[in-house]
Amino acid sequence: MAQIRQALSRIAEATRSQLTAAGLGLLVTLPLPALAQTQPATLMADQVFVDSAGRLVAEGAVEVWHGSIRLTAGRVVFDRRRDTLEIAGPITLSNGPDQVVLADAAQLAPSLRAGIVTGARVVLDQQMQISAARIERGTNGISQMDAVIASSCPVCASNPTPLWEIRAQRVRHDETTGRLEFERAQFRFAGVPIFYAPRLNLPAPGVTRAPGLLRPEISLDSQLGLSIGLPYFMPLGDSQDLTLTPRASTNGMVSLGFRWRMARQNGGIELGGQISHDGIVTDNLRGYGYVRALFALGNHWTLTADLLAASDRTYLETYNIADNARLHGHATLERITRDQAARLRLLGFYSLRAADVNDRLPNAVTEATLEQHHGVGGGDLTVDLGARAFWRQSSMDGIAGRDVARAHLALGWRRSVIMAGGIVATGALQGRIDHVRVSDDATYPDPVNRRVLQGMVELRWPLARVSDSGVRHVIEPVMQVIGAQRRGGALPNDDHTMPELDAGNLFALTRYSGEDAPDDGSRINAGLRWARHDPSGWTSETLIGHIWRRAPLPGFDPLHEQPLGGISSDWLLAGRLSNNDGLSLTARLLLDPDNTALRRAETNLAWHWDRTRLSTTYLYLPASTFEDRAVDLAEWSVDVTRRFDSGWATTVGWDYDFGQNIFAAARTGFTFSNECLSLDMTLARHFVTATNPSASTRFDLRIELLGIGGRAPSTGGRTCRT
Repeated sequence: MAQIRQALSRIAEATRSQLTAAGLGLLVTLPLPALAQTQPATLMADQVFVDSAGRLVAEGAVEVWHGSIRLTAGRVVFDRRRDTLEIAGPITLSNGPDQVVLADAAQLAPSLRAGIVTGARVVLDQQMQISAARIERGTNGISQMDAVIASSCPVCASNPTPLWEIRAQRVRHDETTGRLEFERAQFRFAGVPIFYAPRLNLPAPGVTRAPGLLRPEISLDSQLGLSIGLPYFMPLGDSQDLTLTPRASTNGMVSLGFRWRMARQNGGIELGGQISHDGIVTDNLRGYGYVRALFALGNHWTLTADLLAASDRTYLETYNIADNARLHGHATLERITRDQAARLRLLGFYSLRAADVNDRLPNAVTEATLEQHHGVGGGDLTVDLGARAFWRQSSMDGIAGRDVARAHLALGWRRSVIMAGGIVATGALQGRIDHVRVSDDATYPDPVNRRVLQGMVELRWPLARVSDSGVRHVIEPVMQVIGAQRRGGALPNDDHTMPELDAGNLFALTRYSGEDAPDDGSRINAGLRWARHDPSGWTSETLIGHIWRRAPLPGFDPLHEQPLGGISSDWLLAGRLSNNDGLSLTARLLLDPDNTALRRAETNLAWHWDRTRLSTTYLYLPASTFEDRAVDLAEWSVDVTRRFDSGWATTVGWDYDFGQNIFAAARTGFTFSNECLSLDMTLARHFVTATNPSASTRFDLRIELLGIGGRAPSTGGRTCRT
């Protein structure tokens, strides 16, 4: 760099015949020539003088700044004839926070960017440390290091051996490509040699798009055996990349996974999947594929897609890709603004359950909706337009082959006011027209038209009280009276096959779980809320609610017991309890209105204390042929995680089926993380149940060296202590 050379030459000329400024700090700031850059170079030292050979010498706390480069040393000698800097240590040379060099001695060009450094230690991106006996740096940004030890682990005086290290005869660091090339490399773990490689290429810290091998993927499965995958990452320019993952197992499985990504300023797309050949399905290729996309279009429009498909029903579970009982995908074009929501969707469904016949399921669906809000008469006016259609491959008459297309128009208005005494009164009106075309089902005429008009009055009276100890109580009785008139035939029910009652839809004018069998009859919704807030940190909330109707909820078999019920719904009991120490308990119970027998139950307990996390859930659902449940479901799930000071953490969990008195699944795992290493081991066992016909065991192991590439070291784990 000509700038620093000129600065040092001027200092030499200015001090050639002057006295030495001994014992005093000397600060020299020189402006650059008019045709050069405008940023000055600065030299500060305790003393600066010219020796008998005409060399400029700076001694004692020497510091040189220029731009992002900062040099500190004990002594700097500038030889103008040789155009070199001889620097004595201890030396610190930094170029921003991403590269720091600590050395004993150096001979550099005046630009400070080229030369030879001895007894050096390089810190890259505040992550990896490279110790070298000698570093030779060229003007092209390439450094060659001899007798190298590299690691991102701390090296302490009490424990000088890092957890892992790479020793090499020579290392070449190319700043332009962000590559570290090791020659005759030896990888050591806890000081013990593990493997040797004639050449080893690694991305420098902070580099996230360098081509090469990623961390191995190791798993042990009762069906596939021991399998190992080696992902290889290939960047394709600045905005695309491809990852190929060949994988093989001891049971003869071979597969090739792939992932292609493309990024644009307004979004991106990802395509991926895997093709496999194994002995589970003889002489057949198996596989899966997926598409994910997100693009922000103009005028607040967004396009999203998420599709997943598999060659057979068991592939995704066998290869631990997904455990969903049903696959669903969509492509959606939508715009959401303050007063408007518009959406166009294409949806697909596919069941992986052996008992399901996909030709008899509505696998393809299209939807279009437009919702607009306006302020009218002090309230909110909603205009809702929508259309939907779905098809079954089967042409059988009845539900097995029924195809439905429908359109609707709905108008709604809602306004709330606060009356005397603090009573909150809300009024609402809603009108809806449905036009439905049904084919392949002689039970319903074609078309079916339905008109519904609803009016609602709601009264809430929140009552608050604060005790002498500061405990605040809020009691709120709520009463809704809804009158409705419905004309037209009943609609085929395909999207409301599992009705639920909870705190979220107790006071809903229209139940949100489906549109084919809506709860739009005359009814009274009533409930009582109680909340208690304690200054010590305890908070509790309780809700009891019930629904009374003029007529049973249409669209359901009268013999089907479901929470919304007939003339009278189940009693809803819901509550939540929490404190500031990490304890949280939620519960929802549904009781039979006639004999108060338990109809459904859901509880969850979560506790986070110090280094321990506990989460347990209990779920009870009775058998229901309407909801495709042949037996009672009573499942208890537990997950416990404990972290230790050493960086280790362990997890234990299980799913237990009380209905069959068997374990459905058990799992455990161990993780370890410190400044330079991440280890994750998991073991899962799935037992034979009513929904899982075969047992399986799977073990996964993931090991990653932190501080290499884009993965930063962990903030936890051990550090050097005095």
